[in-house]
Amino acid sequence: MPFGLCNAPATFQSLMNAVLRPFLRRFVLVFFDDILIYSATWADHLRHLRAVLSMLRQHQLFVKRAKCAFGVSSVSYLGHVISAEGVAMDPAKVQAIHDWPAPRSARAVRGFLGLAGYYRKFVHNYSSVAAPLTARYKSEHLHPAGLLLPLPVPHGVWTDIGLDFVEALPRVGGKSVILTVVDRFIKYCHFIPLAHPYSAESVAQAFFTDIVRLHGVPQSMVSDCDPFFTSTFWRELMRLMGAKLHMTTAFHPQSDGQSEAANPARQGDAVTTPGAGVELGLGSG
Repeated sequence: MPFGLCNAPATFQSLMNAVLRPFLRRFVLVFFDDILIYSATWADHLRHLRAVLSMLRQHQLFVKRAKCAFGVSSVSYLGHVISAEGVAMDPAKVQAIHDWPAPRSARAVRGFLGLAGYYRKFVHNYSSVAAPLTARYKSEHLHPAGLLLPLPVPHGVWTDIGLDFVEALPRVGGKSVILTVVDRFIKYCHFIPLAHPYSAESVAQAFFTDIVRLHGVPQSMVSDCDPFFTSTFWRELMRLMGAKLHMTTAFHPQSDGQSEAANPARQGDAVTTPGAGVELGLGSG
């Protein structure tokens, strides 16, 4: 393997795949410098072996005799023993798992699970057997980020909404921003194109035109901590409308996750219809 080369393992694996491509999965498997040649008969094996060695020589690749085993009925390969009977666990690896010291730290638990998990296909109900250790490992590494206070569950259509912005989109018709408005109850969305830079007044006008005109004034609104929403003008506007503005952190799963989740669907579309807002119905999943 060419050490010092960037991405040397991937480069070498790609080389071996290219060199042995005519034989792969016919009678050859290769993983880096581990080449496995398998045959149904002794005559086939000699022919396969000659073809592989000739191909390696043709590409100026050489094998070390001390690391090779020829004409054997079983061989250890990548932690398994392969023979005419099929694939089995390597006894040496099984013994290593058996002799593994009792884990006394999260790092040791992770190491043991990594080794034991390599043979999970050979262990009946492995997930159930390993569940206590997995739970212990997670409990030591996953800590609560803090008390999360979910918003009240909405009970009416277009009474509780979520708002968010998608910015830095290609400019179409002078507009490069999309205001996302989501009904938290039925998951229905409006996508309203805006010009950048936008102001509190321009967004409020677009909101009244595309939302209030169709659905009336909502009882509450959810938004992240965008500086725009923290402006005194917006707070006063919400007060005059009789609506509440719930401030949250960006991408908060308990709050504006619905409007955040709706954004990727529009980012790929850019601003294709810079006139009226676009509507989209989302499933509850």
